[in-house]
Amino acid sequence: MKTTHLLLIGLITVFASCSDTQPKEAKAFDQKMTKTIAIHDEVMPEMSKINQLISQLETKMDSTNIENYQPAIDNLKSGHDKMMSWMKSFGDEFSKSEINQGIQVKNVDSLKQHLKTLDKSFQEAKDMRDHIQEAIQEAEALIN
Repeated sequence: MKTTHLLLIGLITVFASCSDTQPKEAKAFDQKMTKTIAIHDEVMPEMSKINQLISQLETKMDSTNIENYQPAIDNLKSGHDKMMSWMKSFGDEFSKSEINQGIQVKNVDSLKQHLKTLDKSFQEAKDMRDHIQEAIQEAEALIN
């Protein structure tokens, strides 16, 4: 009976150790990728809102109040450009499978480099999101 229990414990230990073969850097990469994509998914719907706000501000703007509206328009356009630039850069840095299915690289040094690049993209996404949210708030305040 003891032998059966020891054998069972041994098998469970082997299976548990085999099922967790992904390096910690790969797990960190996959988690950070999920957070980064979440920021993109949060901000992407705002692109149409930005275009609407630009149109509304341009309609309200004339030669007597250009200094009131032009900075907000420029800020919205800058936010839009940041999003487009970020998406291009992100798509150039990471493959579709890395974005959608996680990283498959097993080499720890390569994983560390990928994670470092992703950390940079994550920070840029947060900065872009903050810029867009502030630009939208500023524009909405001018319109209302």
